[in-house]
Amino acid sequence: MKVLLVDDHSLFRDGMHLVLTRLDDNLQVFDASSYSEALPYIKENPDLDLILLDLGLPDISDINALEKIRKMQPSTPVVVISSNDDSSKVEQMLKIGAQGYIPKSTSAELLINSLKLVLSGGIYIPPEILSRQSTSSANPYPKTVDTSDAPLTPRQLNVLQKLAHGNSNKEIGQLLNMAESTVRVHMAAILKELGVSNRTRAVHIALQKGWVTVEQEQEG
Repeated sequence: MKVLLVDDHSLFRDGMHLVLTRLDDNLQVFDASSYSEALPYIKENPDLDLILLDLGLPDISDINALEKIRKMQPSTPVVVISSNDDSSKVEQMLKIGAQGYIPKSTSAELLINSLKLVLSGGIYIPPEILSRQSTSSANPYPKTVDTSDAPLTPRQLNVLQKLAHGNSNKEIGQLLNMAESTVRVHMAAILKELGVSNRTRAVHIALQKGWVTVEQEQEG
């Protein structure tokens, strides 16, 4: 497994190296303190399994860093790890294509579990941030479901609802009694129908339209 860690604090990178060893027995971690340092690793390793990106890098804006990385490595999940847990910033990064957002205050055990979820095809957003997003006037999500204008089948909407809760493809298959390969087929159809390139964007469209809700999934 190949992981790229981009963070401008050397002490944090050293600590992350120790934690990340729990992900895989044959883990290879590349680390960079800036976007310019990360660029060669991104270009020379198209088979990266995961990119961990800090916000506030010294040589590029948060948005540009994520957009450029997503273009160069469209199939590699990018997880933002930051001390900034502002809901608007979280939503902004997820809309651009981050597949997870993990506060630096997260415990090592939860961090590893969150990364495993992302690696298996899920999306990770801390529950407290999801709760804030759903109740904040700055980021209002409908609290009731209305799928009357949804261009998706009921089964596809079920998949999206589970995805909004952060379930992986395997977990979605188990919850909806379908094969994991079938979940992937549904996801491909969802992305095509909504005209988006990643599942995080699909989830946010569904949340904003009211086709799925955070509240409904938490209650279930």
